[in-house]
Amino acid sequence: MSLLKPDHVYSYSQLSSFDECPYGFYLQRIERVPQKSNAFAEQGTLIHELIDEWAKGNIPIDKLPEEYEKRYAEVVVSSFPRMLAAKGYASKAFNLGLTYFKHFQGFPGYEIIDTETSFTTDIDGRPFVGVVDMVMRDQLTDDLIVLDHKSKSLSTFKKNEKEMYRQQYLYAKYIYEKYGVWPDRLMFNLFKEDGLTMEQPFDKETYDKTLQWATDIIHKIEDYQMIDWLEMKEKPDFFCQEICSSRGSCSGSMT
Repeated sequence: MSLLKPDHVYSYSQLSSFDECPYGFYLQRIERVPQKSNAFAEQGTLIHELIDEWAKGNIPIDKLPEEYEKRYAEVVVSSFPRMLAAKGYASKAFNLGLTYFKHFQGFPGYEIIDTETSFTTDIDGRPFVGVVDMVMRDQLTDDLIVLDHKSKSLSTFKKNEKEMYRQQYLYAKYIYEKYGVWPDRLMFNLFKEDGLTMEQPFDKETYDKTLQWATDIIHKIEDYQMIDWLEMKEKPDFFCQEICSSRGSCSGSMT
């Protein structure tokens, strides 16, 4: 019998969390232990907010660097990982964001259709929620584009490229339901790479495989028994010790 409530609502972050570490999912979604943020997530939240406010016409583009500087200390309150902080990464991270906004020219050649849109759809009859960072239309080709702002470095993005696009493919379900067509392209805005964009054309076969992956994960979560949930990673890694939001309650992350 599933330990989740019958009306449990899924999200991509939950599916990826379970895929990364079922015990972490258990602590977050079943035990509901206190969660810890991290500086990467906090900086990403700030940059998302500023881009969204600019896209909605609430902040002039030339005021973005000033707003970023003003809000940074209020939003990024957690420490960066110790091994990175010792090498001066906190200052580097701040400057990467500042440089991004100093060079930010919007998204020339694209019409912004929507920004930071929360949605609810379903996967195999289960409610599934998410937030689409931006939907755009290529003014030259008329392509419909789903854009996601990411704090990943280029090397980290390439290392985890398959997982990155999984989220976009699942969000494409909502795009189809809202606009009546599949997106033409899936795109990422890597703001720590000064706005470098990475993209690939939407592929229906890959979408179908991604939807099946999500369905399989959901079924596995719902089939798990208590003994299954308690199995931790054999060897805690960087994610366990510095990123996982349950790291303050997991004995494995504190070893």
